[in-house]
Amino acid sequence: MDLLGILPEILVCLTALGVIVLDLFLDPAKPRTGKLAFANGLGLTLALGTLLGLHWGGYASVETFSGAFLPDLTAVFFRAVLLLAALLTLMLSVGYVQDKLRHPGEFYSLMSLATLGALFLVSASEMLTFYLSLELLSISSFVLVALRKTQARSAEAAIKYLIFGSISSALMLFGFSLIYGLSGSLNFAEINTFLHQQGSEFVYRFTAVEGQSAPAFQDGHLKIELMAALVLILGGLGYKIAAVPFHLWAPDVYEGAPLPVTAFLSASSKVAGFASLMRILETLSADVTVPFWTRMIVILAVLSIVYGNVVAIAQQNIKRLFAYSSIAHAGYLLMGIVALSEFKSRDMALLGLHYYLLVYVLMNLGAFAVMIYFAAKSQSVRLQDWTGLGRQHPWLGFVLTACLLSLTGLPPFAGFLGKFYLFGAVTMMGSQYLWLVLIGVLSSVVSLYYYARIIRVLFFGQTESSGSSPSEQTPPVLLALASGISLVGILGLFVFPNWVIDFVAQINQLI
Repeated sequence: MDLLGILPEILVCLTALGVIVLDLFLDPAKPRTGKLAFANGLGLTLALGTLLGLHWGGYASVETFSGAFLPDLTAVFFRAVLLLAALLTLMLSVGYVQDKLRHPGEFYSLMSLATLGALFLVSASEMLTFYLSLELLSISSFVLVALRKTQARSAEAAIKYLIFGSISSALMLFGFSLIYGLSGSLNFAEINTFLHQQGSEFVYRFTAVEGQSAPAFQDGHLKIELMAALVLILGGLGYKIAAVPFHLWAPDVYEGAPLPVTAFLSASSKVAGFASLMRILETLSADVTVPFWTRMIVILAVLSIVYGNVVAIAQQNIKRLFAYSSIAHAGYLLMGIVALSEFKSRDMALLGLHYYLLVYVLMNLGAFAVMIYFAAKSQSVRLQDWTGLGRQHPWLGFVLTACLLSLTGLPPFAGFLGKFYLFGAVTMMGSQYLWLVLIGVLSSVVSLYYYARIIRVLFFGQTESSGSSPSEQTPPVLLALASGISLVGILGLFVFPNWVIDFVAQINQLI
């Protein structure tokens, strides 16, 4: 029964190993990217189908491995989203991998291993499994960033990613060790019970003594050991989601990594990071800890939203622009995390986080599918070199425009509903957080400026080229299919959001 619960993960692991073995038997002198991509796609599709089959059959929510792996409804949802993100990344990457990467087997196997780490991460319910899953995701991502071995910028990005990742991992592990030392347990549920029952012992309380008529300044505050644990853990996870001030790796890594790797990191890493953050904060949901981490999350949200949107305005490199856009969207999602702290806004916050992370995968990967083709067409990722490409390729230009408008939060695209749910959840907390909603709305208006600048260059910029031949204007089939799926997704989820709403309504608790 334990193995049945992780059958999708087993299939993903076998897919990664199978791709490596298949690559050994293929003739390196002949094109082999298509065969490797097909094998990888087949394995990921089987894993997604198995996950959905286990869920519909009632087997996907069974606690396994003595509670270390807890595939509850939240985990089922995010595992499905992660597998979808991996499949879309596979589809948009085939042409790029064939043209730019010397070892396609490495790319596909590492992408599967990173997906495997993310799958375990969103279902982990004890600290050791959580940390090992995070390391599998991180180490695979480090190597993916460095796959263009002949490019100095790629190597530089990988080194920066490795250094920042190692530091954040060490900080989070130290935070976990403090929590273990205080509670005596690695299990999230047992830690939660401990904090509810004995959390008051870690708060300074005023005790009247002779000659002291007023409380000391620290009364009512967390003691240093628990406070340090929370700061270290949130700092480590803040790195994973690229929230300010833990964002410094993101622009350079997005710019230096191969474009399909950038697409994968922007989607899968964000989903895994926020799913794990939700689970960790549910563990730390005791009355004594919630006020502290809520204040921290509010600060991270405001800094990420403002900094990401403002700095994105000045970017001419499209990959760096999307890096700062990703930072800003981390801030929007952190608003939903803030709303999880109160019972009255919890249901709306859960809906907003689940819905927006799904939509973010679709609109981000849809945009990157087009960007990969336009970058190959112009041999550049600088915005001014894309002048007129939207007129030359109307379908891809329309898909990119739709994804950008959805990222802005405009109807009739699903990004509008996602922000509506997130902002609505914060509004339900009361008037004390209306200023946070105002910052989110105004920053979305700012984001419209730099997204609209991309659209203006694509469709209204003057170009000296006379156009391309019809054969050159036809994008690869899989890339066009990935962009089409993304477009259908962001339009369909706006018109028919009920299945996500109904699914999230079944989630009575996060763990």
